[in-house]
Amino acid sequence: MTDIRKGECMAERYANRDMTERAQAGLIVGIGASAGGLEALQQFFNTMSSSSELAFVVVQHLSPDYKSLLAEILSKHTRMPVVQAANEMEVLPNCVYLIPPKNNMILEGGRLHLKEYVHSGVNHPIDIFFHSLAEEMGDRSIAVILSGTGTDGTNGIKTVKEQGGLVIVQDPSNAKFDGMPKSALNTGLVDFVLTPQGIAEEILNFANYPTVVRNDRELHLFSDEDMLARIYSILKKSSKIDYTHYKRTTVLRRIERRMVVTHKESLNSYVELLMENPDEARILGREILIGVTNFFRDPAYFEKLKFNAIYNILSSAGESDPIRVWVAGCFTGEEAYSIAILFAEALSELGIKRDVKIFATDVDAEAIESAGKGVYGESIADDVSHERLGKFFMRRGDNYVINKEIRKFIIFAPHNVFQDPPFGKLDLISCRNVMIYFQPVLQRNIFSIFHSALKNDGFLFLGKSETAGEYSDVFAPVCMLEKIYRHNSSGHAPEAVPIPYITPRIPMQPPVSEETRGEKVVGNYEDAYCQFLEMFLPPAVVINENNNIVHIFGEFDDYLHLAKGRAVLNIFNLISDELSLVVSTALNKARNEKSRVTYTDVLVTGKNGEAKVDIIVQPIPDKRGLETGLTALVFSQGMVMEPYGYSEKYDINKTAAQRIVDLEHELQDSQENLKATIGELETVNEELQAANEELLTANEELQSSNEELQSVNEELYTVNAEYQQKLDELQELNNDMSNFLSSTLIGILFVDNAMNIRKFTSYIGREFGLMEQDVGRSMHILAHHFQSADIVNDAQEVLKTLMPIERELQAGTGKNYTLRISPYRTTENSIKGLVITIIDSLNIH
Repeated sequence: MTDIRKGECMAERYANRDMTERAQAGLIVGIGASAGGLEALQQFFNTMSSSSELAFVVVQHLSPDYKSLLAEILSKHTRMPVVQAANEMEVLPNCVYLIPPKNNMILEGGRLHLKEYVHSGVNHPIDIFFHSLAEEMGDRSIAVILSGTGTDGTNGIKTVKEQGGLVIVQDPSNAKFDGMPKSALNTGLVDFVLTPQGIAEEILNFANYPTVVRNDRELHLFSDEDMLARIYSILKKSSKIDYTHYKRTTVLRRIERRMVVTHKESLNSYVELLMENPDEARILGREILIGVTNFFRDPAYFEKLKFNAIYNILSSAGESDPIRVWVAGCFTGEEAYSIAILFAEALSELGIKRDVKIFATDVDAEAIESAGKGVYGESIADDVSHERLGKFFMRRGDNYVINKEIRKFIIFAPHNVFQDPPFGKLDLISCRNVMIYFQPVLQRNIFSIFHSALKNDGFLFLGKSETAGEYSDVFAPVCMLEKIYRHNSSGHAPEAVPIPYITPRIPMQPPVSEETRGEKVVGNYEDAYCQFLEMFLPPAVVINENNNIVHIFGEFDDYLHLAKGRAVLNIFNLISDELSLVVSTALNKARNEKSRVTYTDVLVTGKNGEAKVDIIVQPIPDKRGLETGLTALVFSQGMVMEPYGYSEKYDINKTAAQRIVDLEHELQDSQENLKATIGELETVNEELQAANEELLTANEELQSSNEELQSVNEELYTVNAEYQQKLDELQELNNDMSNFLSSTLIGILFVDNAMNIRKFTSYIGREFGLMEQDVGRSMHILAHHFQSADIVNDAQEVLKTLMPIERELQAGTGKNYTLRISPYRTTENSIKGLVITIIDSLNIH
């Protein structure tokens, strides 16, 4: 009742304030906790100020059939009113709201809305509330994750971070259960990792930070254009990306947030930090590029894409026609894998086979590396159906790994859409929630790139906040709401606009020391005498075990020629055709026999006409005579070599025949090895397939059971923690009662409905001759010295009539006492026995 009255007073206090004013006046802190979270919550609210003008919403995992005691427990650790949320309850500053059991809760319009949860699998109430918190409060939302098992909260903080909010996680080493904190940390989106006390202090610092309470339209702290230019320059040097034409408000918000996190109160001091700390520059760059994505984000949109675009692409493509898809700005790969899954499903449903290649790119190399691994946390179960999880993913520990059949569709690569060459002849481009971060000049350029990259009648898939409406003659809407467009190659293309890039300042070269200058002089002499010696050495190349050239000596123009196209260093791509056979034969023989092989009088046509040359091939050992994998190939004209190893005059027919024999032997050995390997693989594969099917079945059953057990375990742990807290309080009350009963001069005797002794004070014990071992025995054993008193009959009479009896008694010693017998009533007004009191009449008067 006390908490409710406090809440009502607070409501009256704010009743006349405008909702918008209240939203701007403070922030809302969402706190997610599960197993082990009670202790962390107590520590947090012990530290948190009760007049911070912040509102707190605590979301726990609760058993649906359990009456939570959390409000009563937390109210002893804070002066703020702590109330269990009711449907459409307004969120007010300096109040703590708790999720009720058997409900999910969202924030909308400044009020909490409850929806009863029907148990049909694993529930993630923290994610649900965090999503709504981010949508409602934007960059004025704070998400806190405390102790707990599982991954609840991980998806929710992605939305909070995307909207510019603050994310804080309890230090896993400080949490009783580190599952939820670690899962959140794995996203790379967490701003602080602190103890519960540290979290409270950092939230107060954030709430009182001057840049947070400024007017959004003023941006007065960022008026120094030179400082911003320096930040852009530092970021370009750090990440090779120019952020000049990214949306200014987004960049400023990210800078502001990093200033808060690093406790820098001026832009100048933050710029100094960026210059001194490369890690901070890297973090700021990633914050600006923040790419929050999920599997099948906006599920209805992906279903429309499947049936209105992918089906069309597959049906109209020939069996040999390659299908090319570009996912631009894929971040950690969820969107690319979602599209690959849609293609796999559509191919299966149509009963056809097509060559599908999906190019997934992003400027963030770390994100691309993560995407290529295809490993995701348990939280993807919120976005991917159970059927798709079983079909396209494999469970590995606490993670899901993408199936190889899906992974082979996709090629991941770091790629800057504005600086690197675009892909071409594309059937589909997916670029979702990327252009919202660009200024109009970049948006115009990206549409120009997409126009040149897409085939006629190709499809463009944008995010729900993006549109191609300005270029409707080039991108005609197929599904306007779902932002799916069809490309018209004959339409008027938007012209790309040259973008001026900021050139980073080049740091001054450090002075050259005498030692460094001496090294340079030696290096210059080395170059000189190498060039001098090569004038007298025969042309030669050093190749490795893969036949790639490692080093070239002398004039090689008569023997090696660069081929057109992509540059390669393989000797057989560069050697002249007339030398290819003899070099191949010599290399093979030298490597097999581990000795020098020489072929003399090989005819070669050079720039001065025909000439004879000796081909010498010799493996190169190291100083200890061990193999290095390197081989020297020397082209000698008229040079006398020390006779060593195998040597013969070159005969093209004999050499060709020998080479054919060598190749036939190699082929025969390879075929035999291949047959043996295939036989072994088939046997192993059959065994693995049978074992895999059994494991898949068992895994699905175990996974389902594990999720349910985990959920129940968390609920039980929460209940147990609250009961333990209550037990401690009851123990304290019991101690107080025991001390009271032992010290009072009033004789009190408790008996149950069967007239058995439950408890008594030492005072009445002396009068009735009771000892501790008499507890549980019938009160008929009472031995007293009161004349003409039948206490047992009086007690039975009170149990029947429930009417108290009071009598004046005289003991054999002559003392006068007042005896009172009354029913023992519980808080539920049920009768659980009697209370018999004896008071010395002199003490009364």
